[in-house]
Amino acid sequence: MGFNVELFYNGPIHYDWEKRAQSVISLNALPFGLTMSIRGLQNISRLIRRLESFDVVLIDHHIDPFLAYYLTVFLRSKLVWYCGEPLRALWEDRLSGLDYRKLSTTVKSTSIESYGKTLTVFFLSTFLYDTSVSFLRAMDKFTVQRYPMIITNSNYTKQAVERIYDLEKPMPVVYPGVEAQQNNGNHTNKELEDYVLTVGAMIPMKNHFALLKAFRHLPQKHRSRVKLVIIGNGPLESETRVLARKLDLGNVVFQSAVSEERLEEYYANCLFVVHLALHEPFGLVPVEAALHGKPSIVSNNGGTSEFIVHGENGFVVDPHNPKDVADTIEHLIEDRRLASEMGSMARERALKDFTIEKSAENLVKTLGSHI
Repeated sequence: MGFNVELFYNGPIHYDWEKRAQSVISLNALPFGLTMSIRGLQNISRLIRRLESFDVVLIDHHIDPFLAYYLTVFLRSKLVWYCGEPLRALWEDRLSGLDYRKLSTTVKSTSIESYGKTLTVFFLSTFLYDTSVSFLRAMDKFTVQRYPMIITNSNYTKQAVERIYDLEKPMPVVYPGVEAQQNNGNHTNKELEDYVLTVGAMIPMKNHFALLKAFRHLPQKHRSRVKLVIIGNGPLESETRVLARKLDLGNVVFQSAVSEERLEEYYANCLFVVHLALHEPFGLVPVEAALHGKPSIVSNNGGTSEFIVHGENGFVVDPHNPKDVADTIEHLIEDRRLASEMGSMARERALKDFTIEKSAENLVKTLGSHI
């Protein structure tokens, strides 16, 4: 069966991904934000007419709330929402208990793009921000409740959607997948010897501070011999580096950004991966590590524990308990045979159920019930 597939997107796309996507599908930019201009309304009208030619319009959680509402008005019967998580800019406090403005450095730039520089000055004031968020939440909730079909990327996300949007309806789960590399295990990295790896943006949700504190709990014999490699950048990078120095962790290696090829090297040569995110809808890092035959230690709060089976292909821990995390890290450092066995089981599980091909197959089957 053949499909005519096009990708419509908001915001910037990384050059590498854009280049790869354009080789197989057509890319189209979407209108963004609240528009009152004739030109903006014409753009939306043209988009609606274009989308009417498709059997299914699959939208994700990053879609602009105003555009999502427009689509439910004009294309409701064709819509399927593939939800990776509720829109964090609106629902962060319901997801993690934190204020989104304290977590994101993009609030101002997003406001400027949506409302313009003049309105942004007023929008960022507490009263107008709270009022705007309340309005957008009501609109988002109304929109989501109108979707005829919702697919989530994990059972964890499914439960969040049910809770936030007051929904009681069937919501199939289709896990995302990663590319299965053909040359896994052939990478060498001469810069480092024994090291534990973590990969993720330097933001509060990734919980780097807790990982550093856990590493400080390790016996000196391990801290002096085994390094902790942190790959990622973001608003908390400076604070994370400062904490590492305060904890006297001279064996922490920071890599702000690496190429895909270099990242594969880090995965292939690490002892194992630690991923302590406080709120992770699914999380592909443990799956990427698994394809290189590496187990992961993951948080018990999120979708990562739907891939990692505790005691089989990794461990699930309390991300708020540094001592518990440290004990688990120590266990895998000392028992290399166990780490290897768990890594093999992780790879087997990833190749069976968590590849891009498997994810696409499951998505097509699920969408088939909607057409």
